[in-house]
Amino acid sequence: MSHLFSQYIKIIGKGQKGSRSLTQEEAFTAMSMLLKGEITPDQRGAFLMLLRTREETPEEITGFIQACRQYLEPGTANIQVKLDIGCYAGKRRQLPWYLLAVACLVTSGTTVFLHGAEEPGSGRMYASHVLPTLGLPTVESIPAAAGQIRAYGVSYLDMNAFLPPLNKVIKLREEFGLRSCANTLARLLNPSGAPFSVQGVYHMHLDHKHTRVNEQFPAYDSLCFRGDGGDPEVNSERPTELFFTRQGNTKAIMLPESNTGWAMKDKDMDVKTMLAVWRKEKAHKYAEQSVSATLTSYLMLTENLDVAEAQSKSRQLWESRDVHRLPFSACA
Repeated sequence: MSHLFSQYIKIIGKGQKGSRSLTQEEAFTAMSMLLKGEITPDQRGAFLMLLRTREETPEEITGFIQACRQYLEPGTANIQVKLDIGCYAGKRRQLPWYLLAVACLVTSGTTVFLHGAEEPGSGRMYASHVLPTLGLPTVESIPAAAGQIRAYGVSYLDMNAFLPPLNKVIKLREEFGLRSCANTLARLLNPSGAPFSVQGVYHMHLDHKHTRVNEQFPAYDSLCFRGDGGDPEVNSERPTELFFTRQGNTKAIMLPESNTGWAMKDKDMDVKTMLAVWRKEKAHKYAEQSVSATLTSYLMLTENLDVAEAQSKSRQLWESRDVHRLPFSACA
């Protein structure tokens, strides 16, 4: 069937005047063929890099996501959580402090499914590197993740466990030297089918594009914002525009900057620093403002609170954390 795929390469690659974007239906079919392995490696590379050169449209991304959801491993969409968070960027300037915001949210009774993938040679610190030290054991299957959610209220699963074909595309960064649309799709996927989804992006205007895609999936509510390093973490050293999409309609709310000033880049990215801050053994200028602001944004989404209400609850959850336990601990 690889000869049939050439039409999609031709549509997007026929020069400035002859090319056009794929329709949503064409995007669905093209991505389905890619995920099923019905195309050659050369066709896959050409298709992905042509898209990368001009960037995908919201209509294309919507079709791609619909295709991806057709190939989720059985049981993925039945994991039963309240909040789905994609963790695909990896951190290189600061530690992944948003994970402590997740820990606080879980203590309040919100169940969370975290998912991500690692890119070879990126030099970034991913959630999967950090979570075991914070108390959440590594699991590698959908049934194990479901069991962990029952025991801990949260689980992290690598994409290879629930959508191996897309995970392979993400790993192509080492070969291409560039990321592909797979990273965008992964963030928008909401594989657990949770009623709430959080997406952090890096580049300017990607939040607007994500929002247009989120509006096509009114079955769940979404939050998208430009996060630190592209991860779902609010850096409140500057104002952050939060895009909330509920039932297909989007509202932008500006989260004000903190008054703590700017923090220097961490010289030593040591997970033990996160534990010391959690235990109140160490102060950390960036961590304090980031955990609070990130938790505020999550509460605004999941509990439909205004900024002041969410900030108040965020402070209460952070200040009342159990410093004698690891951030992620099995439910009593």
